[in-house]
Amino acid sequence: MEIRQLKYFIFLAEKLNFTLAAKGLYVTQPCLSHQIAELEKFLGVKLFLRDKHSVLLTAAGEAILKEAKTIVAKAESMIQIARQAETGTIGNLNLGFLGSVERQFLPQLISRFRQGYPMIELTLKQHIHLNYLDQTLYNGETDIAITLKSKQDILPLLNYRRIYETRDALVLAANHPLAEKVEGQFSLLNREMLFYVDRNGSSRGLDTILRLCTERGVSPKVQLVPDMQTVLTLIESGGGFSILPRAVLENYSSPLLRYIDIEGIDAIVEIVAAWRSDNHNPSLSLFIDELELQVAQADSKAYKGPVFMSPCPK
Repeated sequence: MEIRQLKYFIFLAEKLNFTLAAKGLYVTQPCLSHQIAELEKFLGVKLFLRDKHSVLLTAAGEAILKEAKTIVAKAESMIQIARQAETGTIGNLNLGFLGSVERQFLPQLISRFRQGYPMIELTLKQHIHLNYLDQTLYNGETDIAITLKSKQDILPLLNYRRIYETRDALVLAANHPLAEKVEGQFSLLNREMLFYVDRNGSSRGLDTILRLCTERGVSPKVQLVPDMQTVLTLIESGGGFSILPRAVLENYSSPLLRYIDIEGIDAIVEIVAAWRSDNHNPSLSLFIDELELQVAQADSKAYKGPVFMSPCPK
């Protein structure tokens, strides 16, 4: 039995005329008669009573007509779902993010994507630590991540799209003894305590910061802390410093802190969307298209940072 045969049966049952049904189906009358005969052979029953003047449904034909319509409808629905899944308009997409650099653009992007593709289940998961977010990308748990990339970072097996640039900044207590001296004299922080958000110290983010320090003659002591608020609280108390992207610091304004931009190309940080080059999730390309559109619109308005970003206090 074929779905086509059921469609022919349903159409003929509605017309009760082989000539009209064949014309409506764009097939010859012998072809229609053959397909109905094949369906009757498969079912083992007669579906139509036919003479020179009329065509009528048999009791068996009446009995299966509703079921035939249900089967055809389900088959067409299955075909539509399969085609949507192949094109990515129905499916699942896992998005990872850090939670500190995306507020100015990610809600708008997600809203647009969900409006455009309501059949895609978009799952968001925040990762406080950069290396954990990296791991989820590489192990396939995350399809696409909004993450940080320095000029020196090499992201093997990953494609990425720049969203905007920010710059690393030195964070000190406003009343730190070196607060007024350290700008332009980074080496004054040698042997000072550096606070960094991490748990095991194996993050490429920490590697980048230590490289920045080394290039500027600073060999800091390092203390790993579990979250950003703890870092800032420790700094506000007057001990140590940290180096954080300006985009992160936009979310933590405090009169007790002083932010000093670090000069140099190596202090530029890109906020990027990253994904595995071998990720074949068709919904991924649709999300990237939406991202490209939003970035292009922001660029056309000559924004140098994320949309609606307010200046960070110094």
